[in-house]
Amino acid sequence: MAKALTIGAPQHQAMSTAYEQECREMLVPHLDALLDKVEAAGWDRGQAASALMYLAAMRLKPA
Repeated sequence: MAKALTIGAPQHQAMSTAYEQECREMLVPHLDALLDKVEAAGWDRGQAASALMYLAAMRLKPA
């Protein structure tokens, strides 16, 4: 059985570069797992990654 992915609490203050880097590192295994599943279902991995970029951008708050 595969090990369940978890999300830990941040160790750095928001708005710091360390916080942003920590967030990216936390997301990597989750994103990789999602893209693996998408690809296994027959979707193109690059197209799926592009779709995720679009969906993420749509969730940004206006400045």
